[in-house]
Amino acid sequence: MHVRAFRVSSGSLATGLVSLLLFLTSHVLAEVVIRESPEWVPLQPGLEIVAGSALDFTGIAGTGVPAGKEGRVIARPDGQFAFEGSPRVARRFYGVNLCFGAQYLSHEDSDRIALRLSRLGYNALRLHHYETELVSGQARSTELNPQKLDQLDYLVAALIKRGIYLTTDLFVSRRIAWREFGVDREGYVPMNTFKVCVPVHEGAFENWKAFARALLEHQNPYTGRRYAEEPALAWLAMINEGNLGNFVKEMHTLPEWKSAWNLWLKTQYAGQEALAGAWGAELKPEEIAGKGTVALPESIYASGPRVRDFVLFLGATEKRTVERMKDFLHRELGCRALISNASSWTRFATDQAARTVYDYVDDHFYVDHPKFLEQEWRLPSSCPNTSPIADGAPGGRSLAFTRLFDKPFTVTEYNYSGPGRFRGVGGILTGALGAMQGWSGIWRFAYAHGREAMMRSGAMNYFDLAGDPLSQAAERASLCLFLRGDLRTAPHSVAVWMTTNELAHPPAKVPMLAPDWHWLAWVTRVGTQVAGAEKSGHTVHVPLGWQTNTAVARRAGDFQQPAYSLNKTQFISFLGAGKVFPAEQQPDPAKKWFRSETGELTVDAPQDILILDTARTAGGYAPAGKEIAASVSGVRIGIRGADATVWVSALDNRTIASSRRLLVTHLTDLQNTEIRYAEPERKTLLGWGRLPHLVRSGSASLSIPLRGASKYQVWALDVTGKRLAVVPSHVEGKALCFQAAVDGNPASGAIMLYEIATR
Repeated sequence: MHVRAFRVSSGSLATGLVSLLLFLTSHVLAEVVIRESPEWVPLQPGLEIVAGSALDFTGIAGTGVPAGKEGRVIARPDGQFAFEGSPRVARRFYGVNLCFGAQYLSHEDSDRIALRLSRLGYNALRLHHYETELVSGQARSTELNPQKLDQLDYLVAALIKRGIYLTTDLFVSRRIAWREFGVDREGYVPMNTFKVCVPVHEGAFENWKAFARALLEHQNPYTGRRYAEEPALAWLAMINEGNLGNFVKEMHTLPEWKSAWNLWLKTQYAGQEALAGAWGAELKPEEIAGKGTVALPESIYASGPRVRDFVLFLGATEKRTVERMKDFLHRELGCRALISNASSWTRFATDQAARTVYDYVDDHFYVDHPKFLEQEWRLPSSCPNTSPIADGAPGGRSLAFTRLFDKPFTVTEYNYSGPGRFRGVGGILTGALGAMQGWSGIWRFAYAHGREAMMRSGAMNYFDLAGDPLSQAAERASLCLFLRGDLRTAPHSVAVWMTTNELAHPPAKVPMLAPDWHWLAWVTRVGTQVAGAEKSGHTVHVPLGWQTNTAVARRAGDFQQPAYSLNKTQFISFLGAGKVFPAEQQPDPAKKWFRSETGELTVDAPQDILILDTARTAGGYAPAGKEIAASVSGVRIGIRGADATVWVSALDNRTIASSRRLLVTHLTDLQNTEIRYAEPERKTLLGWGRLPHLVRSGSASLSIPLRGASKYQVWALDVTGKRLAVVPSHVEGKALCFQAAVDGNPASGAIMLYEIATR
């Protein structure tokens, strides 16, 4: 690490002191450049996984090969996926995204990538930002380039052969000329503008249909099936991150939205007098729905009847649009893929009414996503770069309420983005959360954004696992916890109960979907349920309480306060009264201390410690100088030198104590050589640097109770799973003990991974 010190320039002492004071108070302390040193150890790169090694997770998903051999993926009414051929067996999927040119490879490289992804343990993949290259060089954006289509076809077939299921969006970022769908205007439609053209402009909707038809009616020569009938193409989102509330600014530029808004108001109110009575002074004299002059709101985050009705209008528009899309896909194309939509940041409680027409519910989230300080997608950028554990692990937990309990729930984009130094613990939190919540699918964004990144080791960037061996290593904990099921799904559930009548008549200020008690996602299963007055079998139902007659629909024993204004203290006491968690595990939202009701996961923000405590995967995260103690497995880990995420997973069908082969992972921090930051806290990124990757020096002392501990040996591994050297170990009582150290094997570079096996 190189630090450029502050110097007082020539001039008066007073001027220098003032400058120094301003310098310190603004926190611009020193530029930081990370270089190889005793503190930062170079890592040998590698993309392929050695067959049969401790890092070869082939088959961990248990979904078989080829993908689709048991028929289509179906959505069960209990909110789980299954295969047509084995509907009683719930199935989970964990995958990655490929973006842009990463999907257009030679046949040889496609086979290589499919094999690699299979060995990494993935059973799902999202084709993302694929359209622009697929239609490159064509006269219209709805016509497919034959050469690119052949490359995509072969990749899809190679993935299916390896048991990898597929999802994609029918619009992401395809470049479309205005005149293609009937608008007399030069140039191309901005990506987000097209998203909001589709629901209200018939020409844009037909353009969307034309591309979907071209793709889904195409027969893949390497499978012999149309994409519309391909069972391995299991899920389709209609428009990527197309939540209508995201794009009110764009709506103001399209007269079709004002027309649709006024038409909706006419259907909702008996006449202008009824509208004026409902809106009062908020309706201006010149605003008449029958004449199309009622204005859209400037913001959807205010309160009042205009915004309330506009939020309802957006939900109704989303529902109608997706119903039209489903009808087209099912009736005209014969496509049976499961359908979803609306997977991004604007989420109102009333939006759940529209989600009832989806086959499954999807959402996205990021932690440490870059904020660009001067120009979009150009340095400098900033991110908080703080411990998620010390903040109560908020990443992803609010999304738990996007879920409808009677539909499968997926997260097709998530990341704890680079260059944040807590990517190790972040990488496993989502797998743990998904396992405890009983979600059905998780996709990391992304594996790679281009062909070069797929084939050759590269420097770390914001998102790509191919250039970030630390994040790739963290994936294996999520695969064990979520896909293999090491961490149990919470047996109880708390549902925000939404009646269809209440959703149609919200208060003047429509609440955002996630209540401020979304911390409960680390304790038990949470979500929403939309129905009539009847209740389903959740442990606790929490009512919306928007109408005076809501009490009639409440089940005896349910919590009686409204979901979005409840008393937190009373709520916690209610849940702990023999309903959800034992008294000794009572959460403390003020201190951000949470323990899952199964006792297998603890988020201890005051200590900045995460504990994973399952029979087959145990460990967690802690700052230097602290200890992780997992009581179920007896695993104890002392962290030294640098904050670290450390865990051990059995690699066979046994518990840790009886396993014959185990994987140990020790993750500190990984950065690029000569990466540059504006300050020691590393919040402002100035330059990405280059290879080799550098790993923060640190160590961890591990004590792992094993039956016949003296029969085991420890090996250091490289990032491909190759054994590098035997690591000294000894037995204390019934436990095998050894020290994991980043700089423990100077001849081979930094070490993050270890294998334990019987001799």
